[in-house]
Amino acid sequence: MEYLIYRNNPVNQFVQIELSFQCESDTTYFLQLPSWRPGRYEITNYAQKIRGFSVKHRADPIQWHKLTKDLWTLKSTQAGRYSVFYEFHASQMDAGGSWSDDEQLYLNFINCCFEIKGMEDEPISVQLKLPDDFEVATALPKEGDNLYQAANYQHLVDSPLIASPSLTHYSYQVKGSNFHLWFQGEIHFDIPQLINQFEAFTKKQIATFGEFPADDYHFLFQLLPYKHYHGVEHRFSTVITFGPASALKEKTEMDEFFGVSCHELYHFWNVCRIRPKALLPYDFSKEVYFDSGIVAEGVTTYMGDIFLLKSGYFSLEAFLANMQKQLNRELGSYGWQNQSITASSWDLWLDGYKAGIPEKKVSIYNRGSLISTILDLILMDQGSSLHEVMKLMWQRFGKSNKGYTLQDFMLIITELAGNDVYVNKFFEKYITGTDDIFPLLCEQLETVNISIKTMPHTQLLAANWGIQTLPDGTVSKIHPESPAYQLLMQGDKITTINGKNFSQTLLLENEGLQLEIDRFARKINQQLPASTTNYYLEYLLIAGESNPKRVGWMK
Repeated sequence: MEYLIYRNNPVNQFVQIELSFQCESDTTYFLQLPSWRPGRYEITNYAQKIRGFSVKHRADPIQWHKLTKDLWTLKSTQAGRYSVFYEFHASQMDAGGSWSDDEQLYLNFINCCFEIKGMEDEPISVQLKLPDDFEVATALPKEGDNLYQAANYQHLVDSPLIASPSLTHYSYQVKGSNFHLWFQGEIHFDIPQLINQFEAFTKKQIATFGEFPADDYHFLFQLLPYKHYHGVEHRFSTVITFGPASALKEKTEMDEFFGVSCHELYHFWNVCRIRPKALLPYDFSKEVYFDSGIVAEGVTTYMGDIFLLKSGYFSLEAFLANMQKQLNRELGSYGWQNQSITASSWDLWLDGYKAGIPEKKVSIYNRGSLISTILDLILMDQGSSLHEVMKLMWQRFGKSNKGYTLQDFMLIITELAGNDVYVNKFFEKYITGTDDIFPLLCEQLETVNISIKTMPHTQLLAANWGIQTLPDGTVSKIHPESPAYQLLMQGDKITTINGKNFSQTLLLENEGLQLEIDRFARKINQQLPASTTNYYLEYLLIAGESNPKRVGWMK
């Protein structure tokens, strides 16, 4: 099976693709284009970007049909080589998309390559027609001049590619494995320093799992001139899009850059190999439901940060500042009262990557990371750690290519914690249930001498009246226990408060509020009573003197 990929006009963003494969006579073939991709559990419908589909045998056109929105079928008239021609519009610049312009060709093959039913395990070659000065970054094995070979379909679609004349390449080695850093875009940071720090967190992760079963791993970075942040994991590589590139002069932006990079490397083990049973192998034609988002993304989010602490990139203060952001994002929402993290994992296909309706769900990333923090600290009290849990997950499910269930994860924690009653209750309350994690988080952080201080929200309107707004006065969130919940709508625009034009910095006295509201072009007035109740809070993490357990946590 062979793909030929070229571009007639790079700037119209259409990529020309020819798929050729050997057919038996009088046989029907089914070509499935993926409707979603790994790492993003939502239907994306890549077929909407395909045009000009046709099939030929030699020079003869072959009739084809479409059975569903992304399933094509054709019937061979005689044995021989058949070719499928089509164009794909590469116009999505993020870590899971594809992009074509005058500077580069960037492809995630999951977006644009067909799985031929019954031929999924056959090797696939990819021949690129590129200008002479283009260099290619990909984890796919190279077989010739711009010729690459995938072992099978799943290997192909798990191996993104960037081709450009301006790619910059660096590398480092850990335990006999080569780690490649490919940069497309402007570099505004010190490369030797970055390599040293990447090497440090890579060593820590490999030491924890005990091995890195790959000769080569590729970080593919798209450094963009505009604001952007995204990362996607693959078996032998990751794509990370970040911008604006010039902002990476600043430490705060580099913290984000390192955070996503360390997170994606941890996915080499967790998700790419330690995978939920439902996702082994991937079926890209339909939704595939799983309830273990706490493991797939919650644990990975926590580990991405903790390894920056353990490797010395993060100071304890920087690590806590990052956790503080997670805490404020998570505890400023009340979705946990309505949906567990397992239910939110199941519903990723519905609304996992958008705001959704108010207070409906939790984030498997933020809440999952905070639950993972609690689990790690509880396990440390028993002489173990969440790292030991994941190492056993690797040995029992990752190395053997055997999918796991949430029950498997719980049983390993029980084995290491030595208390099945406590672990069962923990899962019932905080993972499959909707209990408040905040009291237990406070309790466990105290064991490493870290306290959580609560303060009123910095905006008095949010603190005293439970109303959060955008800078223009549009109501973005209303606390469900505040009087405003009965009077205001999400989307209302507050135009004046007590006769003064709205401003988020408007000084408010401890008195009632007279609000003028633009409710979707309808003018109304609402009155709120005086209040001293703190509805929305902000959280500050404070580290006291170090203790032996905290030292162990950080090492």
